[in-house]
Amino acid sequence: MSTLHRRRFLQYTGVAALAAGGSGLLSTQTAHAGPRDPRLFGPASLSAAIVGMATDGVTAWFVTRGQTPPKVVTFDIGTREVTDVVPLERGDGAWACTLSGGKVYIGTYSFGDVVEYDPATRVATTLGTIGPVGTIVFQATTAPDGVVYLGTYPRGEVWSFDPATRELRNLGKAHPGSQYARLLVADETYVYAGTIPGRVMRIDRVSGERVDILPAGTTLSTGLGALAVADGKVYAAVGDGVIEIDRDGTGFVDLPAPDQYLVDSLAIGPDGTLTAFGRRTGDVLQRQGDAMVVVGTGPEGDEGRGLHVLPDGTILGACGSGLVYTLDPATGALEVSDLVDAPEAAGPELLQSLSLGPDGTVCAGGHFSITVHEPRRGTSRRHHVAGEPKDMIPWRDGVIAALYPSTELIHLDTARGSIRSFGRILHDQQRPWSVVRDPRSGLVLVASAPGTGALQGALTILDPVSGSMDVRTDVLPDQGLTSIALDGAYAYVAGDTWGGGGITPTQPTSQVAVVDLSTMEVVDRIAPAPNHPSIQSIAVLDGVLYLSYKRVSGNWVAWDLAAESVLASGQLTGYGVMTSHRGRVYAGANHGDTLYRVGPGLEVPEVLYPEIGTNWYTVPRLVPSGRGATAWTAIQRDLAYVDLRGA
Repeated sequence: MSTLHRRRFLQYTGVAALAAGGSGLLSTQTAHAGPRDPRLFGPASLSAAIVGMATDGVTAWFVTRGQTPPKVVTFDIGTREVTDVVPLERGDGAWACTLSGGKVYIGTYSFGDVVEYDPATRVATTLGTIGPVGTIVFQATTAPDGVVYLGTYPRGEVWSFDPATRELRNLGKAHPGSQYARLLVADETYVYAGTIPGRVMRIDRVSGERVDILPAGTTLSTGLGALAVADGKVYAAVGDGVIEIDRDGTGFVDLPAPDQYLVDSLAIGPDGTLTAFGRRTGDVLQRQGDAMVVVGTGPEGDEGRGLHVLPDGTILGACGSGLVYTLDPATGALEVSDLVDAPEAAGPELLQSLSLGPDGTVCAGGHFSITVHEPRRGTSRRHHVAGEPKDMIPWRDGVIAALYPSTELIHLDTARGSIRSFGRILHDQQRPWSVVRDPRSGLVLVASAPGTGALQGALTILDPVSGSMDVRTDVLPDQGLTSIALDGAYAYVAGDTWGGGGITPTQPTSQVAVVDLSTMEVVDRIAPAPNHPSIQSIAVLDGVLYLSYKRVSGNWVAWDLAAESVLASGQLTGYGVMTSHRGRVYAGANHGDTLYRVGPGLEVPEVLYPEIGTNWYTVPRLVPSGRGATAWTAIQRDLAYVDLRGA
C-alpha cells in the first residue's frame, strides 16, 4: 500500500494539544480581512413548519420551528383559516404543547422555557426554565385534573406544573439510564414516559414510584413513536404497529399494521377508537379488532405533529411541514391547508442546505421544502418535498436531494416542479449529511447517520441514470457518516462515533475512510486527531485533508496525507462545512456565525464574514458560484452572494 494510504495513528504533539483542548500547533487568533459587502436577495427560505400542537376540537394552536423567536399560530378548524399569530419571547421552537383550563402550555427549545399562552388576552407568560441552555422540552401532556407534565432532554427529567397552585416541580429522571423523557401521557393516577432507549415508565403521580411496563422482549425496530392512554390501557407506537399494555404491566395485545409505518402520532376518539398516523406513507390507521387498518391517507412522507378525533369522527392532523389536514374516514375525503400561505405565520427559517441549480438558479433547502431562486430576475418558487433536504447537488435539469427523516433520495426538476424518487436508503439510517457526485463515473455518493440509539452509518452509491442504489454499512464501523470529499480516484468519508446519539460510543476517536472509487472498497482509515469523537466536515486540496470537528467543537486540522502529519491546526468559533474552491479552503462556524478562509499556507485563519447571524439548522456553508472567487451563502437568513477574495 502506498505511503499516502498507510494507516497510522499518530500521537503527534500538535494533535495531542488538540486532544487536551488546546489550540494545536498554531494560534487560535484570526486575521480580519475586511471583505466586500455581500449582495442580498431576500429570505433564502420561508417556512411555517411546526413542532407542537394543541386543540380543543374547535380551535387548534401550533408553535413554529426554525423561526426565531417561534410563533404561536391560532387556527380555526371550521373555516380552516389562521386567525392569530403571536411571537414568543425567545427560542427556536416548541415540541411540547398542551391545553389546560383554556390556556396553552408550551415547552421550548433551546432554552427549556415553560410558557403559558392565554388565547383570550394574547399574552404569553414565561413560567420558568427547566434545564440549562440547550434543553429541549420534548413533550407536554395534561392529566384529567388539569396538571401539566413536561419531559426533557438531555437530563431526561419529568416536570409538572399545576395551574391551580402555579407550582413548577422537577419530578426527577424518568429513568436513570436515559437522557430522553421523549413521550408523555397521563391519567388520574400515573404519568407515563417513553424514553430512549425504549422504555415505557409508569410514574406514580403522588409517590413518584417508577415501573417499566413495556413487556419484556418487545421489538422496537424504530423505537417508540407515540403514546396514548385510555380506560386503564396504555398504547405505544412501535415500528410494525401499536401495542396495548395494561397499565399494571400484566397484559399485552399486539395491534399490527400492514407495513412498517413509523407511527408518530396516536389519538383516542370520543367513542374510544384508537387512531394513528404513519409518516412514511401518510396513511391514517384505526383499530379494528386486534389490528390497525388503513382508513385514509394524509400528507405522504411528512412528520406527524398532532392527531385529534373530532366529535363527528373526522380526524384532524398536523404535520411538521406546516400542513394541517382533516380526513373523513367514512369517505376518505381529505382537505389540506398549508400554514405558510398565511403571511403572518410564515417567516425566514433556518436553512438545511444550499446548492446551485440549472440555468443560474440557486436552491435553498428548508423544512420540507426546496426554494428555487432566480437571482437575475429577483424571483423564487417554493416546492414542497417530503422531508428536510439535508444536502443537495445539481444534476441535469434540477437537483438531487437527500431527505430527513425518510432517507429518500429525490430529483427535483426545478423548472417543472416534478419530483422523481430514487427510493429510500433505509438500513436503519435516518440523517443524510453529505451528497457528492463523482464527475468521472457520474455516480452519486451519500453519507448518512443512523437514528437515535444506533451507531452504524452508511455510504450509499446511487446511479442517477438507472436509479440503482447500493448501501454500504462497512465503511467506518460503529460510526455515523457525516462528510465526503472527492480527490481524483479516491473518496474521503468522515465519521462520528456518536452515531445517532443517545447511546455510548464504542471508540474515542472519529476516523476518515479512504474509498477507492473504481472498486468502492475501503483502502485505508486515518485518524488525524486522537480523542476527537466527531468530525463534522472535510475537504481535500493538493494532498492536504482539512477537517472540522464537532467534538471538540471548532477544532480544525490540516493533515498532510503523504507525510501523515499535521500541517496546521487551531480552533474556530464553531464547526461547519469545509469547502475547497479555486485553490483555497473555506470553513463555516456555527457559533460566532463566521465564515473563514483556513488554507492553504495560512498561519492564522482569515475571517471573511463575521457576525452574519444564525442562518443554518444544520451547519454553515459556502457554495461556490462558478464565477471566480465568489460563492452563495446565507446572511441574516437572506440568500447572499459573497466575494471570497477578502480585502
